[in-house]
Amino acid sequence: MIINTEEAEAYIEDEDDRGPASRGPTNARKRPLDTGAMSEADMASLKRKLPFLADFSDNFIRSQTTGDLLKMESTAIKLKMLERSTDHDDRLASNRMSLEDNGVILSRGEDNRWTKLHPARFLPGMACSTKKMWTEAREQLGLTGGKPVGCYDMGSVGMGGFVTNKGWIELANPSSSKISLRMFTINNCGSKLMGGKSDATKDQELNDIVELGEFKVALRAMRVAASFVAPWNFSFVAIENFLVQSNFCAADLGNLDKQAQILTQFVDYVLGENSNKWRDSEPFLDTTALKGHWESFFAARPQSGLAAKAKQSSQQAQKKPPTTQRRPWIDICFDWNNGRCLKAPGQCKSLRGTDLRHVCSWVLDRSKTPPVYCEKNHPRLGNH
Repeated sequence: MIINTEEAEAYIEDEDDRGPASRGPTNARKRPLDTGAMSEADMASLKRKLPFLADFSDNFIRSQTTGDLLKMESTAIKLKMLERSTDHDDRLASNRMSLEDNGVILSRGEDNRWTKLHPARFLPGMACSTKKMWTEAREQLGLTGGKPVGCYDMGSVGMGGFVTNKGWIELANPSSSKISLRMFTINNCGSKLMGGKSDATKDQELNDIVELGEFKVALRAMRVAASFVAPWNFSFVAIENFLVQSNFCAADLGNLDKQAQILTQFVDYVLGENSNKWRDSEPFLDTTALKGHWESFFAARPQSGLAAKAKQSSQQAQKKPPTTQRRPWIDICFDWNNGRCLKAPGQCKSLRGTDLRHVCSWVLDRSKTPPVYCEKNHPRLGNH
């Protein structure tokens, strides 16, 4: 039986209207709980037995009679049954409408990101737009973000050792203009960079991403690392999804060499643009905007002309008919036309036993299919 909220409330009112005979002794039903008799341990035990009481204060619970608490429990159970029987679409829509009215007030507490974690870190994920998350984070964190650390548990998700130390530092700074996808490949984590060099020199020592497979792994490592550093930052997810949905721009790069290097340069370009967006307190580039940026980025490169020519030549090669076409078979003796067949007319046969005619094999019109032969009673040799 499905019970709605109104029926649950009517049930409580009906219980209040019933006579004292059906509810036991009046004094016992109306007497509040003894505040002195219930200790803190008893209160904690009561809340464990009746989980719905966690939303109420201890003073309110002590002011209720045992019968009231039992009716509240019965109502809570029926409301849960109602929620479970509701259609999924209605349930999601109802939860969405109630978000603004169900704010959570958290007590102040200590959080050091390591041994002590505040309960606010475990609230359900934000349901607002990603652009709002980005702009709100800009107001809360300021220009350079928080302190960078490199102790995130990347190994638990199978990506340990894919991020360089400089990658962790630049990833923690949303306004960084030095971040590069090359900082998230395992080939640049194996060797230590020499100290005493400028940042520009160290960046030049980073190995380029050559293979497309290495590019894909580095892109995933950057996105996973960003989810540890800044869970609210979905700009890296937008970059990865744009490239995956476009099959890594195969329509433009399919006929070119060094595809991984071109894609790496594009990702670095987008990272720089998002850094500018952060500094200006503007939303990051989403997947729709990235499509236009890729078209502009690739059109400005010399490889775009080569790709267009290669694509055009490939299409022409597919449309162009073969240069060597096999002539359709015809029952004419070509040896007789060249003076090499001495058989009498009517006795000349092919290797398969088909009768061959002694007529002219000169082709009068090659444009027609099949071609038109002379077929007069003279050999081609000496007459054409």
